[in-house]
Amino acid sequence: MRTLCLALACAATLSFPLSAQTARKRTAPPATVNMDLAVTDAVRTVLAGQFDEGHIAMLQALGHQQAVAATCPGFAIDPRAFANAFDLIYDGADGKPRSLSGAQRTEIERKATLGLGMTFGGQIAISANDHTAFCRAATQERAGGKAAHLVWAK
Repeated sequence: MRTLCLALACAATLSFPLSAQTARKRTAPPATVNMDLAVTDAVRTVLAGQFDEGHIAMLQALGHQQAVAATCPGFAIDPRAFANAFDLIYDGADGKPRSLSGAQRTEIERKATLGLGMTFGGQIAISANDHTAFCRAATQERAGGKAAHLVWAK
């Protein structure tokens, strides 16, 4: 009986890594997804404490659209729409303006600009993996009109 248990345990141990590796190969996300997740984690870490998920999503949307405008033909940023969206960093989670001192305002602008730059850089790197697909996805995104904080010029 002990020999049978050991044999079964060995068989399970030897077959598990192979099946796990096979499963990972079949379900591994594209490198660009991992890149985007890594940048998102880094941005969240930098902005923790001063920005909520809504602010972070807005900064990611702006960084993505800036990268598209910088790398894809037919895209440009509407400066007024960009400024209006970026100014949301001064609002609280309730959507109302926060009462901020000059120093707090400067710190928020500094951190938001850093987060925006990190997202922009990440999106530029992602676009370099497959520029055609990146621009095609942006064209579909703009046509869908459902994305939040669209600041591309019309």
